[in-house]
This record gives sequence, structure tokens and C-alpha cells, in this order.
Amino acid sequence: MSLAHIREHDISKEEVRFLESEGKDYCLSHGMIYKDKNENFQHIPFTLLPSPFPEKLFTAAREVQVDFNLLVHKVSQDYHFTKTALLSTVAADPFTSKLFDIYDKVWKQGSSKPEQISLGIFRSDYLIDTTGTQPDECNNYDHKAGNGGIADSIKQVEINTIALGGITFSCLVPNMHRYLLQLIGQRGCKVPANPALDEAAAGLIKAWELYGSASAVIMFVVEREEVNVYDQRLLEYHIKERTSAVCVIRRSLADVFRNSETKSDQRLFVDGLEVAVVYYRAGYSPKHYPTEKEWEARLTMELARCVKCPSVGHQLIGTKKMQQVLAKPGVLERFLPDKDSVQRVRRTFTGLYTLDLGTEGDHNMKYCLKAVKKYVLKPQREGGGNNIYGEEIRRILLRTPESRSQFILMDRIQPKLNKNILVRQDTPVSECIDVIPELGIVGIIISRGDEILLNKEAGYLVRTKTMDQEDGGVFAGRAAFDSLFLI
Repeated sequence: MSLAHIREHDISKEEVRFLESEGKDYCLSHGMIYKDKNENFQHIPFTLLPSPFPEKLFTAAREVQVDFNLLVHKVSQDYHFTKTALLSTVAADPFTSKLFDIYDKVWKQGSSKPEQISLGIFRSDYLIDTTGTQPDECNNYDHKAGNGGIADSIKQVEINTIALGGITFSCLVPNMHRYLLQLIGQRGCKVPANPALDEAAAGLIKAWELYGSASAVIMFVVEREEVNVYDQRLLEYHIKERTSAVCVIRRSLADVFRNSETKSDQRLFVDGLEVAVVYYRAGYSPKHYPTEKEWEARLTMELARCVKCPSVGHQLIGTKKMQQVLAKPGVLERFLPDKDSVQRVRRTFTGLYTLDLGTEGDHNMKYCLKAVKKYVLKPQREGGGNNIYGEEIRRILLRTPESRSQFILMDRIQPKLNKNILVRQDTPVSECIDVIPELGIVGIIISRGDEILLNKEAGYLVRTKTMDQEDGGVFAGRAAFDSLFLI
């Protein structure tokens, strides 16, 4: 049996049951688990075998990550550009408005000092696009320069700048797939190693060291009822294993509001512990801020001296509106150092369109309503399950056209299909079906003001969904963790 057999449906039920059992045991034995809403433990959803992926495209995605890291950071340091770019979105979307208000206060109170250290752990997500077609009439930049007519290319879905879930599991799944491949007589050397866990831990430790206080702690800001707690915990333990001097604490935004104190020199203390690094695993969704207390806690941390991962500026550059603005002609040239880096980034863009009130937004809305199936309507939200597709786009845009600036439009990528089997807890294993793998490349950047101290690509994550699913949330039951088999 081989990966080719999987793609051709040539795998017996006995072989599937054998690999399913082995995979489940591997997950449970390696902490690849989460808690469901009923507080029951489940193994993570996973694909039975890794997904075939062109090595050339994997390399291209890795190479462009340092450009995206730099782009996010440099844009976040340009207050006036960020304010102008997000002006319409801030007016239409209360959540983005709240984040920008904090960014504004940080900037005006001088907290972005030359010596201020920042840490970004980002992930840029891609699908393999198979169309090779040129843009339609309402595109806002030159696609032809972007993909050069190549039939299969990577196209960016989005860039995530806060609370990257699955960093731990993304490293364990390739190991599991190598083991399963060995069981069926396949070599696992085509499954690339994934250093994301090591790199994320190293980045947090480096930020802690740069802060310069051996007694200070790294604070994970978390949801009170977190289903993905073990992915976070394994990262926490990995930090401690690498550097025993580091103490990691976990607190909610409400905890920070109740138990924090900022000294006159802007040092932040929570429960009497000085905080060197704030690592946000919450704070990306309106539901994380049920009252003004949580917003006050966020402002307190952003104004403090501690290193933020991410800063509120980095978080804002991860909005969908900023994704659309950065695709405009001439914008990348303002922030990236040379033509090669501009071309690498621009090649990954698909069509991105404004819906701001005015002539251009009217034009884009007109073309969208003629062919809603060609587009994705994207709000300024993270965490999966937020994008809007098909006839629902028409309903939403026509219902509240005056508030359409809270969205952007993106061309719907036509992805490459693979064959695989998805394994979920207490769900009968499906037949070999058409699936769509989504590749995320992790990047880490550390800076002191304008000085870049570290900028690197730092591993990957693969989530694979069935062809009939629009969004790919793993813990929402729409996708599974996966890895790559390079071809």
C-alpha cells in the first residue's frame, strides 16, 4: 500500500482500521488531546496519512515568510499609515475600533519607545490555487505580475498575528505520520521535520531574556474555558524544559484586571509577579471582552514595559482590511527593502477588494452581487468560522449596505484536491474522500524599536478539510490536523 493507493481509493477496510487504531493510540500517548464542551478528553482530529504537496511550493511559502514578518512589523510601526488604512473599518466595526483605540493610546503616550522590545509569532496560510486565471474587472492590482500564468501556485488565505493554535500538535502530527508510513512499508523521509514548537519556545525565551529580569515571568493570557489547553500546556512545559529559570503563569484578562499593578517605571506586576512577556492566546475575539474590565486589562498590558506577543499594532496588521490595503499598487514598495521581496509577497496575493462606501466600493459590490460564488466576504475576525460564502454574501450586503466597510471581498481560491481519510473521536471513519489541505507557515520576528534582532521562518501547520466545508476550523469539527508528503 502507498500514498498513491490512498489517492486511488485502493485501501482495504482492514488496513484503514489498523491505521486508525494505531493513530489514535499515538495521539493519546503523546498528549495530542483536547477537551470538548462537556469536559471530556478527545484525541485531536487527524488525517490518516500526510497530504501530498509540491516541494517547490512548500519552499516558496517558507522563503516568503521572512518578508511577511518584516512587512507586518514595519506597517505596525507606521502610525499614520495604519490609521488611514483602517479608518473606514474602525468606523464600521466596533471590535476593530476598540483595538485601534488602544493602539492610538499606546502611540500617543509614547509606549512605542526606541528601546521597546516586541515579539511576533505569525502564521501565513495558503491554498494551492489551480486556476492560473487572470483577475476579473474589479481587481485592484496586477495579477498577471503576481502569478505569471503558473497553473499551480500558492495563494494566501490570510495572515494570523495573534494566538496561533496548534503549534504543538503541528509538530507531533508529522512524527505520527512517519510512524504510520513505516507500518505500511513506506519511508517517512518525505514528511518534513517541523520545528514550530522549538522555535516558538525559543522566541518566548529570547524575549524574556531581552526584558532583563531573571525573576520576571512569561504570562499566557488565556480563556477561562479553553478547549485547546493541552496544545498551550505542551508549549509551556517546553519553555520550562529548555530554560528552567523561566516561570510561566496563566491568567485571563479578568484576572489581569483584578490583580495587576503598574509601577511608575511601567513594570507590570500580576499577583505580585513581575511580567516580562505577555503571550496572548486570547484577546482576538469580541467574546473575550464581555465587559469593559477586559478592555481595561488589555490597555494596561499594552501600556506596560513588558514584551507583548503580539503587540496591539501587530494584531491590527493581521486584520482582513489591512490584507486588502497591502495588496494595493505601490504599498509593498513602501515597506519592503527590495524588488525581490515585493515580488515574493505579491505572488501570493489573490484578488482583494474594498467595500468602503464610495465609487470603488460600489463598483466592487456590483460585480460581487453578479457572481457571489466567485468571492469570499471576510469580516475583521480571527478564530475560524467567520467568513461568508455564496448566497449568504448577497443577503448580508443587501441587508446592511451602509455598514459594508466592516468587510472586504476576496477572490475565492480554487484549491487543489487530494484524497485522504479523516479520523475523529467517536465518529465512524469515512471513506477515502476529496479533501483540501491548507498550509500555514510560522514566522518569528523580534525587534527593539526599528532594530530587527531576529527574523526567521519557524515551521508549519497543515489543516485539512473535506471538500464540502467552507471554513477549516479543527475544533469546530470542520477539519483535521495533517502534515505534508513532499512530491
